[in-house]
Amino acid sequence: MKLKILFDKERIDDRFESGWGLSYLLEDTLFDTGEKFDYLLKNIQAFGVSLDTIKKLVISHNHWNHRTGLTELLKLRNDLKIYGCSDFFQEFKDRINSSNFIEITNFSQISKDIYTTGPFKTLYKASPILEQSLIVRTKEGISIICACAHMSLIELINRAKFLFANQKINFLIGGFHFIDTDNRLIEYIVKEVKNMGIENIAPSHCSGYEATRLFKGLYGKNFIEIKAGMVLEL
Repeated sequence: MKLKILFDKERIDDRFESGWGLSYLLEDTLFDTGEKFDYLLKNIQAFGVSLDTIKKLVISHNHWNHRTGLTELLKLRNDLKIYGCSDFFQEFKDRINSSNFIEITNFSQISKDIYTTGPFKTLYKASPILEQSLIVRTKEGISIICACAHMSLIELINRAKFLFANQKINFLIGGFHFIDTDNRLIEYIVKEVKNMGIENIAPSHCSGYEATRLFKGLYGKNFIEIKAGMVLEL
């Protein structure tokens, strides 16, 4: 299965926009919309993807840089099925056709071989939030795709291992939220992730310089630098 990096903080060239937040495409399933719809639309067009091929949208959590493009996207595609946590729907309920909104409360299947972890209850700057991640199953094993991992990478990986027992974890991709984390804790978690059997690592968005540097040193050729415009084979 191919993962198209529609939007992230880096880009492969100037055909694509980059910025804060992320947006990834897995076949007909879009994961987040990034910080600005104009950026997302430009990058979709640069990929040669038709908006009509996108049938489902998963919003990881209710932070602006992961769902700002939603309102404009719905003007063009008001039939999209939207999968979000309950705190997301409360803010957007006046803009979303409730019949198109699926509230995620547990581990669920989104599309063939694409699953949501279900919501994690966690805190961000002392405020409660809900966040979900994706798990993709392929012949190579499972891949975990997260937006910010506010719940912590360790907790996220443990849930994936519980949900898909005895499955190899081929990729861990996305924002790892280490920007404001103490370097000693970052070093500990990076080593733990490696010890948990993650084969390929691809930090992006909010992962931070130090964590990215440590993962690159530890993983070598199994480290992937995520940039808008890339396509990964999971």
